[in-house]
Amino acid sequence: MAPRVALISDLHLSRAKPYFHANWELLLRALAEEKPDLVLVGGDLALDGPHREDDLAFARAELDRLPAPWRAVPGNHDVGNCIPDLRGEAVVTEARQAAWLRHFGEDRWTLDIGAWRIIGLNCLVCGSGLAVEAEQEAFLEEAVASAGGRPVGLLFHKPLCNADPLDTAVSQSFWYPERREPIARLLRERAVRLLISGHLHESRDRVIGGARHVWVPGAAFVQDIAGEWLPERGGRRRVGYMMLELAEEPRVTLREPAAMINIDIGNWLRGGIGHYGDLAGGAPFLGLAPATVDKAA
Repeated sequence: MAPRVALISDLHLSRAKPYFHANWELLLRALAEEKPDLVLVGGDLALDGPHREDDLAFARAELDRLPAPWRAVPGNHDVGNCIPDLRGEAVVTEARQAAWLRHFGEDRWTLDIGAWRIIGLNCLVCGSGLAVEAEQEAFLEEAVASAGGRPVGLLFHKPLCNADPLDTAVSQSFWYPERREPIARLLRERAVRLLISGHLHESRDRVIGGARHVWVPGAAFVQDIAGEWLPERGGRRRVGYMMLELAEEPRVTLREPAAMINIDIGNWLRGGIGHYGDLAGGAPFLGLAPATVDKAA
């Protein structure tokens, strides 16, 4: 039987500011009933890890409550955003990277499950110039090359692209265009068949460049559920999770438990993202003018 993997993302957990903890408890209940073989976590475990390390410590303790083995990758709310940053958000540094490693042990990894190899990556270091960026590119090459004929899936926080890896628009929502080439080349070579990401608090499942690109919905909140912003992304804005059956042809099923609450923070973001930063704590944003802000997770 093919392994059943729960895909969850964007938990935004915090002991100090538990705005979204009810949805986490409800998600735990749903996963206990689901009984997956594995849980993959697509980043943003913490509410404000770059400024409050206890958010990372709390998230780690909470993930250990999951009813199955789990693996996680960091998000921008865990280690800081990619460099160059577009909106005044805290950026990734060696110190923030080290904080993640203290609590989670690794930010890149390989896992063979069933017939598949899953590779977890830290996409926030892409463009950072930190030594770990080059190390991760070499790690990815070796992990794919040594897959031994297994189909390969990748897990990272931000989606690679919206509609085409060759898109040139620069957005906070996706990998920056100039950093996509290592992944884009693997897609051209048909070396990767599945890409799993979070970040956008939207669910979507499309074939792009010959591979499945799966966007995992956020568990904590949604952003403008009516879809008035950035409708061209075409994702569904509801809280929930996904179940992935890792068969030869992967099967993905969206779960939107009725008990989970669609907390809509669109009003926090309409005038710029400064208000969200104030509530999260640590002033992670500079309160840029609305016209300059890419309204993404």
